[in-house]
Amino acid sequence: MVLFSYAVAREIIQYEKNGHEDPGSRPLLLREIMRGAHVGVWHWVGQNVFKKSKGRGEKGPLLRVVDVAGIGLFVATLLAIMVIVGDNWLHLATESFPITHYDDPTNYTLNQMQFDATNTTDLTLQAGFKTIDRCRDQLVTDLPQNVSAAPPPCSLNMTDGLTNVANPKYVYLTLGTGISQVSSDFNGLNFTKIYNEEQEDVATAYQVVTYQPPGVDVSHSLLFYPDAAQEGTVDGLGDHVGIDYVANSTSMVTRCFYATQECDVHTTHSTDGNNISIPFDCYPGFSGNLGQTPATGHERAQGWNMSFFQLIDGTPTNIPVQAQSNPFNFYVATAVNSIQLSDFLRHNSDLAEGHPDNHSLVNGGQGFTAFALSCEATVYDVTFSIINGSFGDFNTTMSSPQKASIIQAPLQVGFGQYHLYGAAATAVLAKNTSLAESMGKAFSQTGMALASGVFNLDNNIWQRFRWNTQVTRVPKAPLLYLVVVCLVYSAFGMAMTILALLLRRKPEVRDQQKRLMLEWAPDLRELDIDGEGEKGEKKKKKKRERKDDERSDRSSSDIADMFS
Repeated sequence: MVLFSYAVAREIIQYEKNGHEDPGSRPLLLREIMRGAHVGVWHWVGQNVFKKSKGRGEKGPLLRVVDVAGIGLFVATLLAIMVIVGDNWLHLATESFPITHYDDPTNYTLNQMQFDATNTTDLTLQAGFKTIDRCRDQLVTDLPQNVSAAPPPCSLNMTDGLTNVANPKYVYLTLGTGISQVSSDFNGLNFTKIYNEEQEDVATAYQVVTYQPPGVDVSHSLLFYPDAAQEGTVDGLGDHVGIDYVANSTSMVTRCFYATQECDVHTTHSTDGNNISIPFDCYPGFSGNLGQTPATGHERAQGWNMSFFQLIDGTPTNIPVQAQSNPFNFYVATAVNSIQLSDFLRHNSDLAEGHPDNHSLVNGGQGFTAFALSCEATVYDVTFSIINGSFGDFNTTMSSPQKASIIQAPLQVGFGQYHLYGAAATAVLAKNTSLAESMGKAFSQTGMALASGVFNLDNNIWQRFRWNTQVTRVPKAPLLYLVVVCLVYSAFGMAMTILALLLRRKPEVRDQQKRLMLEWAPDLRELDIDGEGEKGEKKKKKKRERKDDERSDRSSSDIADMFS
């Protein structure tokens, strides 16, 4: 409006040149417009739309001055509104999102990569697992006619008549700390903690992960190397570079079913008041009393018995540890005292075994709950992909019987029995969770952990770097709209500037424009000529405001009537 005031000043001069006398007091509407007040726009629009009188005692030519000023403010206000609308539209429609980039790791040197907790230049593109060289012969050699004469599977060490698991340090670290409850988002693990535990020899780099592929009703427990899922630093790519890869591993799947009635698990009176008596008889080669310690097995826990068998002519028959089959079968009979049967039935009424007439569980007395399971375990060769820290493709093929025997052997000779007994005592405490299903997972996890000593890391089949960058998506429509409106606004401002420069060349226009701005400019103050200082200036300002308000009440009465 400062620029447009020159055009208004010219109209006032033209008004006087046409023989009209200056009435002295300007219309209030002109004051509102020249001050840039938006209310002046709406007053001016209302007067023109409804054809109301534009002031009492005002002559027609003077109203042209008001219209010229009103047009200028109307256009400026309209363009400002259009810019505000366009800006908010663009703001609301704009969104940020990540874009994922990929590259081949072979394009970078080890010196460019930092991928572990110590920030050293070490990048291991190995996340798969394969058996160690000592198992090579067993995987390709058939058993002799006399199975018992064959050497034991490579997952067992026979020294001076004693049997132990291969690489017991790694086996028991994996069994104790490596059975993971994580099945996705491995890149969110605390890798600093994992690294420190490995350095302190309280954990191993291997983990046993249980994963259920989509659309499949079984869970695979497989050896997994979580360090490969961490995100590291690569020069030129940023601090959050991950690795997607495809690798091989080995998994175990175990399905268990209740065999409590089949094994005739029941309670009898104990002659020793301090002990319990829970006889069982699954088949001639597997019977006993859960109130007594088993006679065989490297780990013997009272209340836990386990036997591996094959069906020969439909009859279960015990097998030697050298036997090879995939899948392989076993029976388990156990009595745990972590929960009484009445509490189990009350907490698991939604399950089949939670009904008293189901007879899947037996009250062993003195707080013991007994049951028996018949299980079938299958070993698989797995090819899986890890994308963004979680499983992608998961393809399985049944392993050879030779490889299955490597997983089976430590379980069969009695290792991990304490761990499994603890898993059984914990499984009965879970509410509305199938006990047989929980024990199936426990057998698979324990079996893979006990055999982990004969597996080494293997090269990935395929890998790539992955990193994200944050970008902003800008919609075309609001962007183009805002650009056009801003260009129009700029053109309008340039036109007003050129017009003001041309009119300012005339002295009479320049003088009239100064009088307009002194009287109505919103922030222009009079000079302190009288030396009254700031206090006197405030008094003058208050007097002018009271005078303007009184004039506003009189001259805008018609406008108020129109809007009411």
